[in-house]
Amino acid sequence: MKLLPFHKRQGLPLQWVLIVPFVLQIFGAVGLVGYLSLRHGQQAVNELADQLMARTSRSVDQHLTSYLSIPHKLGQTNAAAVQLGLLDVRDRLTAGQYFWQQMQAYDLTYLGVGLTTGEGVGAARYDGKTVTIEEWGA
Repeated sequence: MKLLPFHKRQGLPLQWVLIVPFVLQIFGAVGLVGYLSLRHGQQAVNELADQLMARTSRSVDQHLTSYLSIPHKLGQTNAAAVQLGLLDVRDRLTAGQYFWQQMQAYDLTYLGVGLTTGEGVGAARYDGKTVTIEEWGA
């Protein structure tokens, strides 16, 4: 019987066989956790941005609605004062003082009335601070 020569097979060292799979698992787990954290962080940032935009939009809508309702309310109030005889718009001195008082209470640029005769009176705030009374004739 002839013995076959024992061939020593060159393979990977046992250290590599044991260490490489663990290292690959660790890198895979770290990579997956990092990816999931990044996605979760992006979602959280997007949700916060959406909430901030919604809150800002609501706030702007409320302020704009409030601000734009002032001229309409003053118009109704002034029309009622004229109809009830509390304000005579033909008396330009009194009407001018009346509009001046309203301009002190509200942040408006101009408030006044014009008659079909071409006459009118109003109060204006052109520089953003000082209120002046304006009268004009036909």
